[in-house]
Amino acid sequence: MVLICSPAACRSLLTVIADALTLPPPATARDEVTFLRLSRERARSVVWACRVAQDDETGLLTAAVRLREQIAEYPDDGCDHHPMGS
Repeated sequence: MVLICSPAACRSLLTVIADALTLPPPATARDEVTFLRLSRERARSVVWACRVAQDDETGLLTAAVRLREQIAEYPDDGCDHHPMGS
């Protein structure tokens, strides 16, 4: 199956994927577990979005919107990212 999509739909999904997989490194070893959990959950959401996106162009847009919603459920504020943090 060959999927032809609009550049805007592709850009939208790729931007959300990049945002989902970009997390600042944890500040301390204690924050590492939270960082890894967030990374895992976000990666699972990205895999789901890629599968949905295969349906058609509507799937691309649906995947981008839903992925952004899922990533909001896993904010990167659960651990300290500042090098001077506790």
